[in-house]
Amino acid sequence: MSSEIGVAPRINAGMLSLFAGNRVCVVGKVVNQEGSQAQIQCSDNGTVTVSMTPGQHYRSQFVEVVGIASADGSTQVREERSCELGDNFDLSNYEQLVQFANGKFKPLFSA
Repeated sequence: MSSEIGVAPRINAGMLSLFAGNRVCVVGKVVNQEGSQAQIQCSDNGTVTVSMTPGQHYRSQFVEVVGIASADGSTQVREERSCELGDNFDLSNYEQLVQFANGKFKPLFSA
């Protein structure tokens, strides 16, 4: 995996342990925010805990988070940056993209 700025494979919660210690991109629905952490329900219905950057607070239901997957293989991501995606986002369509990006069409999504 590359740790270059801007390079982050699009994954779901179930794939997170495969990318331990590496930069990843997860998209999901914010199901809980408390303090500096948020729980995000990803496109595969798994949950990821995001350690948000200081002062961050998600104001939309759906977010994209780019960050570093926990090195211990847990379902935690340390946010580097995020993008709010609004309140109307089709996670099932996004899951199809994740499967393509990590399967049959992986060369099209690799740096």
